[in-house]
Order: sequence, then structure tokens, then C-alpha cells
Amino acid sequence: MLLSNSLAINTELDLSGLRRSIQFGFDQMMLQLPNEICTTQEFQSLLQLARIKPIAYRAPKSLTLGDTEFSLSAWLEWFNNIHATTSSPTSLIVHGTKVALGTIFEYLDARPTDFYALQDYKTEYVQRIIDQLTQLKKHADQYQIGLLLENAPMGDEGYFEPGHSELYPALRTPNHLLKIVEKTGVKLCFDTANARITSHLLTYMHRSRSMFAGATEKEILYAPSNWIEFYEKIQPQVAFIQLSYAMSWGDTKETTHISFPTSAYGELLTFAETVNPDTPISIAVSQSEPHLRNMMDTLHALKRG
Repeated sequence: MLLSNSLAINTELDLSGLRRSIQFGFDQMMLQLPNEICTTQEFQSLLQLARIKPIAYRAPKSLTLGDTEFSLSAWLEWFNNIHATTSSPTSLIVHGTKVALGTIFEYLDARPTDFYALQDYKTEYVQRIIDQLTQLKKHADQYQIGLLLENAPMGDEGYFEPGHSELYPALRTPNHLLKIVEKTGVKLCFDTANARITSHLLTYMHRSRSMFAGATEKEILYAPSNWIEFYEKIQPQVAFIQLSYAMSWGDTKETTHISFPTSAYGELLTFAETVNPDTPISIAVSQSEPHLRNMMDTLHALKRG
């Protein structure tokens, strides 16, 4: 059952977020690393001051995989900080890079007679991730850091708003994730909100074929019908879960990584019966008091039930 799992909370590396985590009774956290690198001493001081234990870290939002630009030195700086601060093996959650819709169109326009051009674009993107993860894993192993690849949402926050047309070409269905795991030996971090977004949207596209989200025919036809089925397909490779809810599209801060509404308790109960009891879980909702309070009340109600 869900609450028998080791439970943590997602938080930013700042004192207000760390203190809020403690106020809600958490002594473990999944720590989102900042974009700006800090010294090992600064890093250690913050964690010691908060007196809270990171059970996993998430790579800075600016440090992504799949881009043609790849800075190994930037990754190694964080590897060193994490290793110097953590006394035992730990995990680092890594994620793919967003791509502007215009970039994909340019790729397709350059290959007007290639029916498989979009699939080829995704294949190249996935291969770059494989190559980059292969490099990173050699160093991560030396630092006793396990790399966990996170499944992606469909697009950027505000995807349907002008100027926000960035999406994730891959990592949003089980097939690409499992291929990368097979080639690199890393494990997966399952983000329930992201999986709900992608399974919902791709299932909608299967029915209507009326929306472009950078998806190939194969992705649409073989997408999981819901986020729980998504989890079941990758469960043996999942080493960490980020738990939260998303509305239909999940393209804004108000509709993704929010607490489970009453109407979705059935989904959460089904997932609770499916989840591996040995997998650590982190609450991935906004740290505003209403969302945290709602999420904790929900989990306590589940436990009592």
C-alpha cells in the first residue's frame, strides 16, 4: 500500500522550501538543484541548517539531456557537490531538453518527401540522450550516484500560449524510456503527473487525430491509455516516483503537479495497489499550503482506508 513506501517531498534548495518541508512533518526530501552552481561548502551548510535528508536530487532545470550542446564539466561539478555532501549512495534524477516547435518544422521542411522524418528526428534525439547518459554514468558510478531518467510531459508550461511552443520530442512514452534503459543501464523516475498528461493527450489524438503535439503515428497508436498502465509497462525499471496529479493537458502551473482531487481518488487507490512497496515516493505538488495540506489529507485518508 502507498503509505508503506518511504515518503519524501519535492523541494527547492532554499531555506523557505526546506523549512516548509519540516513544518509538514517531512524529514526526507527530493531536492531540486538550482541552475546556479554553488560551492560544496554552501551546499553542505544549507542542508545542515535545514536538518533534512535528501533521498534523491533532481538535476538543475537548465542541465538537460538530448540537446546538441552538452557540458560534461557542468555535470561533474554537481556530482562532486552531491558526493561530498552525501555519506551513502544516492540518486540524481535527470530529464530531457525541450525543443521549439519551429525547430521540428525546420527539420521536416528540409525533408519534404521523407514520410518518416518526424520519427527520424525523435530517433536522433533519443540517441543523443543515450550517448550523453553513457558518458555521465561512467562518472556517476565513481561518485556512487545512481542516474534516474524522468519521463517527460508533453510540452512546456503554457504550451498553447503564444511564445511557449516548446515540447518534449521523447521520454513521454514507455518505449523510448525502456530503450534508453536497455542501452545505458540507468533506472527510471516515474512522474505520475507527466504520465497522466501524455497518456491522456495521445489517447485523445488516437480518437480525433485533430491535434499536433509532435507525435508520430506509432506513438499515438501504442500509447498507454492511462498513467497507471504507463507505470505498469515500466515498473521493473522504476527506482523513484514523484507523486502528483495533472488535469487534461497539464500545460500550466495551475493544472499540473497539483494535489489529487476527490474525483481522482479512484485512480490513486488503483495506483496504490500497483506500486512497488520498495520504491521511494516523493510528493511533487506545489509547496503552497493548500496543495500540500490537500495532498497529505488525501494520503492519510488512504492509509485509514
